[in-house]
Amino acid sequence: MIMKTLIKHIELKKYGTLSDNDPIIFPGPIQEVPLTRYGADENDIPEKCRNKNYCTIKPVDYPQERFNSMIKSKSLQQVSLVQSDLDDRQGDPEEIDNCETLVEFEPLYRVRTKLGDWYTVVQAPEKNYVQKVRTETCKGNDQPCFTIFPQKDSYTTFCKQKFSTWEFVVEAKGGTGKFETVKIDLPTCCSCHYKITF
Repeated sequence: MIMKTLIKHIELKKYGTLSDNDPIIFPGPIQEVPLTRYGADENDIPEKCRNKNYCTIKPVDYPQERFNSMIKSKSLQQVSLVQSDLDDRQGDPEEIDNCETLVEFEPLYRVRTKLGDWYTVVQAPEKNYVQKVRTETCKGNDQPCFTIFPQKDSYTTFCKQKFSTWEFVVEAKGGTGKFETVKIDLPTCCSCHYKITF
């Protein structure tokens, strides 16, 4: 049907009944489906997770039994820290960083790579295999901090999200019953910064 429409459009243009600016109109309804590079429908990602690269909500179709049976015969590494952009955060316990954050420590069920591909994270709590990371997200990224102190025209303060790279064991694409590892940048802390303005 699409090919017939294109041929008709070319014929009409050839005989001068169409101009270069006339649009090609294809018959039938067009439905847009947001697909990843691997064809997974992103509509099954919960709304809470859409703007993140990880999800702590367990999917209804999570393959728990399959992961439990696969873990029996495999020795898998636990989630591991690969790289961090944080300096030594040990300090005086009375120090305040003044940026409001949301802290979570939950198992991760899905993670999204920098290419935009969602992967299912392997979790098997019955087999003592759980992959979870403490995340800390800025509630007001780029918002001013330490506003209780006198503000100067010579500088501005702002909260900035910091990330660390973690490596997770995930199910290989296509549900082949195999595992692989992927690296994901997760929010680790929110710190107060300043910038000279003159």
